Amino acid sequence: MAEETYGISSICELVNRSAAQVRWWEQQGFIPTTDRISAGKRAYRRYSATDLAMIKTFVRYLDEGLTLKAAAAKLTTIKEGK
Repeated sequence: MAEETYGISSICELVNRSAAQVRWWEQQGFIPTTDRISAGKRAYRRYSATDLAMIKTFVRYLDEGLTLKAAAAKLTTIKEGK
């Protein structure tokens, strides 16, 4: 059975952030890039449950007052298991 994935609109609703904000975080390297699926000439982001958990954690760090850079660094540390 395939793992459930989420589109960007679902992710944004779950973390209460805009699609532009989530895309920008990804473009700037604050959150990991995600898989994309092709549909004609377009490619759509598909987020796994792991991606969702990481984004939720990132948002929590921001809400706690960490800067973007500090939140990304902390997320990387957790991802790498350090």
